[in-house]
Amino acid sequence: MRIYPGFKTMIAAAGLLAVPFFICSAAAAGEELKHAREAAAPGSEGRAFDIAMSGLRPPGAPADRKAAPPDRELFLYAVEMLPENSPGRAGALAAAAEELLVRQGDDYAWYLGICKALRVSAQTAEAVSNCKRALELDPTVYPVYRELGLTYAAAGNPRKAAETLAQGVEISSSNCQAHYYLAKVLEKRGDSSRAAASYADGLSLAKRDPGPDAAYYRALLKDGLRRTAQKKEKARVRIPGPASPGDKQLAAACLEKFREEFLKDNLGTALTESDSCLKFAPADPRLAAERAPLMVRLGRYEDGVREYERAASLYGEKDPASSLCRIKAAETWIKLGSGDRAVTQYRLALKAAPRDMNALKGLAAALEARSSFSEAIETYEEILKLEPGNERARVRKDELKSGTLTSAQILEGLKLRLVADEKKTTLQPEDVKLFKAIKAAETGGAVDYLKKKVPSLRGLIAERKTGEGVRLLLTGDGYKAYSFHASRDAVKFLEGQGVGLREIFKLRTLAGASVFDQGGKLTAEGEELWRKSSPGTKNWLLTYEPVPASPQARQANLELTEAEKTGYREISEPEYLWLLRATDCPEDVLQKYPIILKVISDGARVRYMLCYIENALCMNPMNSKLPSYIEAYRSGNDFISDAKASTAFFGSGGIRKHRFCENGKLWGGNVDPVEPVRAAGAVSKP
Repeated sequence: MRIYPGFKTMIAAAGLLAVPFFICSAAAAGEELKHAREAAAPGSEGRAFDIAMSGLRPPGAPADRKAAPPDRELFLYAVEMLPENSPGRAGALAAAAEELLVRQGDDYAWYLGICKALRVSAQTAEAVSNCKRALELDPTVYPVYRELGLTYAAAGNPRKAAETLAQGVEISSSNCQAHYYLAKVLEKRGDSSRAAASYADGLSLAKRDPGPDAAYYRALLKDGLRRTAQKKEKARVRIPGPASPGDKQLAAACLEKFREEFLKDNLGTALTESDSCLKFAPADPRLAAERAPLMVRLGRYEDGVREYERAASLYGEKDPASSLCRIKAAETWIKLGSGDRAVTQYRLALKAAPRDMNALKGLAAALEARSSFSEAIETYEEILKLEPGNERARVRKDELKSGTLTSAQILEGLKLRLVADEKKTTLQPEDVKLFKAIKAAETGGAVDYLKKKVPSLRGLIAERKTGEGVRLLLTGDGYKAYSFHASRDAVKFLEGQGVGLREIFKLRTLAGASVFDQGGKLTAEGEELWRKSSPGTKNWLLTYEPVPASPQARQANLELTEAEKTGYREISEPEYLWLLRATDCPEDVLQKYPIILKVISDGARVRYMLCYIENALCMNPMNSKLPSYIEAYRSGNDFISDAKASTAFFGSGGIRKHRFCENGKLWGGNVDPVEPVRAAGAVSKP
């Protein structure tokens, strides 16, 4: 097993490295667990931990004793109860985990113990690694999400902590403990409203829980509810009153100056000016709404989304301007990869403006992205009530409905259309493909198309009664007739667009699929292309034309171009990986403010973009130090100093040196971080 730096030191400091740890018999362990829980109930976590540990280390146990199978419940309870401010106890837990890991290296519980011990000992980067290993071994149990989430919080990443703990709530929604730890992180992050809701949910569960830990968590949840209530009350007291006439004039002048700098694209000056405006008009929703896009332009997405949400709150939940801010907040959350928060903001936008089509369309797309298809269908139905002629909404609704059908429903649909025999009981892949092709044709207006092409629809359509009336469906013969006429019309259309007859049957869709089959009939993909074709618009590929970039690739190219304009330059993957080791920074720390290293994927490869040009728009005092690391590496100098102190000079004491990151955080003290020895010619950044 790999022993991380400081791990043995931590154990030795507790005086426990040489002490063998074993688990008591099941009966003894059960008694220890009971006593530990009794100690925890009044809030004595340290005492509860000590009792649990006494069950893990029987006094006088011989070193060669063959212990019984470990009581994992007792060990996991010790992990849970270890106080966050007790490094000495952490050493005891680490020693127990160390020995158990040697005996059973594939059990997540022991890695979880090491994670907690390292976190309590302020070694958060190593702690995260061990928690992730526990998650890999078993991603279905709640304790790994609890410890990983709390370790992210200790490492200074509250957003990742909240996301991880929210995942824990999803897999253990009836566990009051899960709600408590999520609420605790949300409260620390300053999100008192969501924290209070999570505390309340947990307390409701704890009151109905007859389990031995319920009393302990009831007390913690009640205390959390009380704190968040007090914070909300204080926040209401701090709401600024009406500005004086003098402040209003100063605020108006300041806002005008801020807008002027923003329009000139002087983003840094505009930000400074807007900070000044906050002193005169802290409750002006216009200022918050205009600061938000500035933050986003500067790459401070989380600050930007907070400003959008603050502006919406200041406008009031029924003001249409609030809806616009909520929509912008949702779009920003999507960029940050948080679909759930985007959905929340779209719903709040609709509370302010129930008929806002941008909010409805955004909500439908966001629901689709997180696979909430039934809710997306309902949203498309709302869109169609307001815009009955919205073809895209109607098509997407029908497509989603088709995609959510069960095998039995698809089989029933085929029988109704006289495509499948009444005795057929199982579906083949080609059956499903045919059903989807027929449904797509019906959605694209195939019945009305056939009415114009054939003298009689007898045998070509079937009727189905629905709540909205009688619906006409294509039969199997009807689909064949549709495909025949559509293929002929598609050839005529393509000839009219200047495509030669020899080339027509070799055409491909923009995704690379064949438009015609070997028999000269449109494929399902070809039918879709023909339905969406219009004169003067080319939506097909000739034999020599490559498949164009995907939407993700096009978006990646836009992001790369925008990044280069603001001073970013691409570094290779080996350079990126070396930078992680040289700085000792976690990936998420490098990617957020103030470093803002961009990781852009086009679906095929990942690009790493570092702010590189001196005095560029993206540059700040912290990230300006990193290009010199890359310059040294490119010059062949990949030395990474492990020195912890500088050499003493004329009898003076050595000065402690630090890496660019310490314990998973940017080093923010007055001591310069340790940098790799620079090769000749490498340019040092200020």
